[in-house]
Amino acid sequence: MCRNGPKQTRVLGIKAMPKKTSKRNDFLIPKDIAALFGHAPTLKTEDEEIYWNCMERVVKCVEPQDIIEWLWLKDVVDLSWEILRLRRLKIDLVEIDREDQNATIEWEREHADEPYVDLLGRSTPPTPAQIEACKNKPLLDTQTDSAKLLFKHIEEYEGIEKLLTSAELRRDRILREIDLRRDHMGQRLRAASDELLDAQVKAPVLLQSRGV
Repeated sequence: MCRNGPKQTRVLGIKAMPKKTSKRNDFLIPKDIAALFGHAPTLKTEDEEIYWNCMERVVKCVEPQDIIEWLWLKDVVDLSWEILRLRRLKIDLVEIDREDQNATIEWEREHADEPYVDLLGRSTPPTPAQIEACKNKPLLDTQTDSAKLLFKHIEEYEGIEKLLTSAELRRDRILREIDLRRDHMGQRLRAASDELLDAQVKAPVLLQSRGV
């Protein structure tokens, strides 16, 4: 019988990185506007510099004219960032669990010949067949395993989907309001936001690269 080792949770090999000082471009964002913006809405596993680079690209594309447009722009960038985070989270939901279970399997392989101790402290040595089964237990790396892990977390997955839909609707509502205020600004802002989302799908850089 395989024995469960100590609980090991490994989050995709991602190391938490300390918050960086905001790298806002004072020549690009007026100082009074930058003060309103405050810190980037990033997690410890997200790169704040990437956020401000995204902000810079959108600002250059849209060229906001007053404080209302600046605040709208900030809302759209923040919502775009949130959408990227939620998209990533749907994947992490499965992969974090996979990493955790694979860590347990690897521990069991390494300790396959150790005796099993029940709640009463009685020790039972494993049989040769049990040892062989533990040593050859496969990791959860197949498409079938992915499907099982997804359905295991289907409620959380659906919850993330609702949050994602809400963020996308809020982003679209702001863009429609901008269109009513200034011709073509909403279209340019939508195009810039879509470009950020598409670029992240092709080459995800929202989180730090996974350790190999």
